[in-house]
Amino acid sequence: EKLEKKLNPPEQRSSTKLLWPFNKPKMEHYLGLLEEQRSKLRLLLATATAYVIRSSIPRGSGFSSSFSLFRQKEFRKVLKWLNVVDPGANYSYALSVRQPGTGNWLLEGPEYIDWKEGRGGVLWLYGIPGCGKSVLSATAIEDAKNVCNTNDDHALAYFYFTFSDSEKQNLLNMLLSILGQLLEGISDRILPDEVLNLYHSSEAIGKSVDIKALKSALLQVIRISKRTFIVLDALDEFPKDTRESLLSWITELTVDHNKGALSILVTSRPEADIVKSIEPLATFPIPLQSKTIDPDIRAYSEIEERLVARSQGMFRWVYCLLRVLQECITPEDVREALEELPEDLDSVYLRILDSIPKRQKEYIRRAMNWLAFSVEPLTLGQLAEAIVIKYDVNKYGHDSKTLFEQSSLLSICPSLISFEDARAGESSPQEDRRLRLAHFSVKEYLVSDRAAQGPSAYCHISDDKANLLMGHACLSRILRHSAPGTISGKRVEKKSFLYHSARYWFVYTRSIEDPAPAPLSDAVVKVLELGKEWLDIYNPDDLYSPDPEPYPPAIYYSSLLNLVTACEFLVNRKADTVNVNAQGGRYGNALQAAAIQGNESVVRFLLERGAEVNARGGYNGNALQAAAIRGNESVV
Repeated sequence: EKLEKKLNPPEQRSSTKLLWPFNKPKMEHYLGLLEEQRSKLRLLLATATAYVIRSSIPRGSGFSSSFSLFRQKEFRKVLKWLNVVDPGANYSYALSVRQPGTGNWLLEGPEYIDWKEGRGGVLWLYGIPGCGKSVLSATAIEDAKNVCNTNDDHALAYFYFTFSDSEKQNLLNMLLSILGQLLEGISDRILPDEVLNLYHSSEAIGKSVDIKALKSALLQVIRISKRTFIVLDALDEFPKDTRESLLSWITELTVDHNKGALSILVTSRPEADIVKSIEPLATFPIPLQSKTIDPDIRAYSEIEERLVARSQGMFRWVYCLLRVLQECITPEDVREALEELPEDLDSVYLRILDSIPKRQKEYIRRAMNWLAFSVEPLTLGQLAEAIVIKYDVNKYGHDSKTLFEQSSLLSICPSLISFEDARAGESSPQEDRRLRLAHFSVKEYLVSDRAAQGPSAYCHISDDKANLLMGHACLSRILRHSAPGTISGKRVEKKSFLYHSARYWFVYTRSIEDPAPAPLSDAVVKVLELGKEWLDIYNPDDLYSPDPEPYPPAIYYSSLLNLVTACEFLVNRKADTVNVNAQGGRYGNALQAAAIQGNESVVRFLLERGAEVNARGGYNGNALQAAAIRGNESVV
C-alpha cells in the first residue's frame, strides 16, 4: 500500500516530478514482483492453515473428516464452474489419428527443446489447411504432460479452438478452462483467494464473470508454478471479428511473465492479423512446409510415392484420397485412381459430394448445415432425427421419417464427417457420440462461392439458410411433442434432439427474425405460448430457481430471449389480453428481463406499449437496477 501511494503521490517537489517518469517503471516492476510473492504467500498460508487445522483436530472426532469433505466439495464446485467446456475430447481425437512417429521431428528439434526447457516464450507452428497442426499440438501436449508428471512445480493447460463448436470459440470459456486445468494441477488442491473471490462474486450469486478479474486471477495462478506450459490450437478458428481480444491476451501473457517461467505454444494458419500479433512474440516460429511434413506423411501413407509427391504438405488431402482408394477392389482400379488424383482439397471435396447417390443428397445437405452451424455439436442420434425433418416453411409438428440405421449416415461420406472422441477412459454408445465436420477446410469449401457452382451446388450452405433450416426443425420437433395424443410427463434426456430443440430453438430463430417467413414467426409464438410443455424440457429462466411454476407469460420469455418480432406479434395480435406488466419469473416482469439482458430494442418496444419503469419485483428490484447491475448503459 505504501508503494502504491508513492506511485501516485499527492504532492511532489519539482525535482522529484522531473525524475518521476524515469523512476515509475522501476517502481511498478517492484510492485509487480511484490504482488507475485504476496500471492504465493497467500497460497502457502492457506495450505499451512489447513494443515494446522487438520493436525489440531483429534482423529476420529468426525470434525476432521467434515472439514476435509467441505474443502473437497468447495474445490469440486469451483472446478465444475471453471470447466464449462472440455478440450480433452479434441486432444483425445487428435491423438487417436496420430500415427506412430508423427511429430518426432518437432520433439527432437532444437526450437522445441529450447521452448520446453524454458529458454524462450512462444513457439508458433503455422501452415496451410490440412497440414497436421492439431496433431502436432497434441504431440506437444502429450510430451508436456510427461514433463509435468515428473515435476510437481510444473503445470500444463491447453485449449482447442473449434469451428464446429461455438462454446470453443469464446475467450471467456477459454480463460475459465485454462484456469481450471491449472488449479487441478495444484497438488494440495487449495484454492487461491483470487479464484475464490472471483467465484463468490460471479457464479455463486448468478452474475456474469468480470473478464478483467478473471485474467488477473489466471495470472496469479500461473505464477504459483515454477514453469507453466500453455498450448492453444487453431487460433484461426476463433471468430475473426473478435479475434483481437484473444491475440491481445496472448501478448499480455508474454509481457507479464519472464520467458523461463511461461512457455506458450500456438498453432494457426498464417492469416494477416495473426501474423501481425504473433510473429513479434514468437521466439521459435516454425513454418509447416512440405519438406517439414513429408516425413510424417510417409509414416501415414502406404502408397507413399505418388501421394507424397503431390501432397504439398497436406495431410488432409492424403487422408481423403486414401478413403477413396479404399473403395478400389483391384490393383488396376488403384492405379487408375492414382492417375486421376485431384489437384487440391476443393477438387477432392467436389469429387466426394458429386459421388453421393441422388436420393441421399438432400439428407447430406441438411446434415452439413447442422454440422457447420449448430450451437453445439450434435450426437449421431440427434443428427439422425434432425435430418429427416423435411423443411417446409408452412408445416410444423408433422411426423417425420426415421433412418433405417443411424450409422448409415457416416457411410455416405466418411471423409467429410467424423466423431468427436470422448476423453481417454470414457466410452459411450455410438448414437451418443458427437459428430463434427472432419476438418475446418470442409466448412470453408461448403460456404464458398466455389461450392455454389457445378455438381456440389446442392450442398452450398450459409449461416442464414442454416439457421432457417435448424430453427424450423427445432420448432417442428417441439410442436410435435406437444401435439394432442402425445405422451407427456416423461423426463426428456439431455442427449435427445427434443432437448436440443427446446434448448436452442430461440438461438437459431433470433438471428433470422427480420427476414423470417410469417409461418415461422407464427410457430415461434406457438412455442412461447405452450408454456409448461416447452418449459418442462428446458426453462431459460430456471438457472437458479428450483421450482419456477407457475411459469411467467409468453411476453416475459420473448423479452428475456430478445425475440423482438415475437414480442410485437404477441402484443399486436392480442392487445386486449397481453399485459406487458404481468408479474412472474426470476426478474419479476418482461421489462426487467429485457433490461438485465441488455435487450435494447425489446426495452424500447415495451416502454412504448406501457411498461412501467418503476414496477417492483424480481431478483433486482426494478428494471433500472437490473440494467445498471449488468452495466447495460444503453438500456439505462
